[in-house]
Amino acid sequence: MTHEELEGIAALDAIGAATSEEQAEFLSHVDECAYCRSAADEYIEAATLLAFDLATVAPPPELRSRIMSAVEHGDDTADTTATNVTPFRRMRVRPWWLATAATLFLALWGWREIGIRVLRERTGSQNAEIARLNQENALLKAQRDKLSSDFASISGARTKVFSLAGQRISPSASAKVFLIPNERRAIIFFSNLPANPADRSYQLWIIRGDKPKPESGGVFDVSANGSASLTVENLPVGTELKGLAVTMEPRGGVEQSTNGKFYVMGKT
Repeated sequence: MTHEELEGIAALDAIGAATSEEQAEFLSHVDECAYCRSAADEYIEAATLLAFDLATVAPPPELRSRIMSAVEHGDDTADTTATNVTPFRRMRVRPWWLATAATLFLALWGWREIGIRVLRERTGSQNAEIARLNQENALLKAQRDKLSSDFASISGARTKVFSLAGQRISPSASAKVFLIPNERRAIIFFSNLPANPADRSYQLWIIRGDKPKPESGGVFDVSANGSASLTVENLPVGTELKGLAVTMEPRGGVEQSTNGKFYVMGKT
């Protein structure tokens, strides 16, 4: 049996309505299960409290005389034509507490179900929060690993460093480029750039010596404090790379620059 089925027997047992088989099975289980033993104690306590609140109902005055008459005379003389009177021989005697037991059982079971539901909802909410925190931890770990890798790269002996200077449209802007030739990669840190509008993106352009037109090196956004960073992979190196420049383009970038207004620019 499941715990929920055994709890149902515990509720019945608390009001004396469990069968002998159910009671025996429950007692054999409850000795080894602290959870069901605690549930049984709660049902007994609640049944006791509810029983104290029950109002006493007096039986109808004529009930005693009808029962005595049926006992003395049997079925032949009993008034079986009276309205709502059942012959005593066919009457299944039900203790007064049986109807009360049913009411108590429904009340107790409903109370227990509400408790279980609240516990499950609370557990579900906690699991969702744990999952969210795990995702945040994974993101933070990825960011930490990337920063560690970037720091190792820019501090390497082969790393070359050069700057991009602010142009007429943004004279206070600047950028520091850390070029790692053996990895064909560059990490660029921008400073003092104006924040870009929501419908625009900054775009880096790679000026090559072996091609007539610049190539896109990626797009990025600038935060409110004017800073940003960008990592460029598969970068041409040696004589192929002549310089880098930044423009502001439609959101997401374009294949070729739509204007010649450079924010920062510099030669390698």
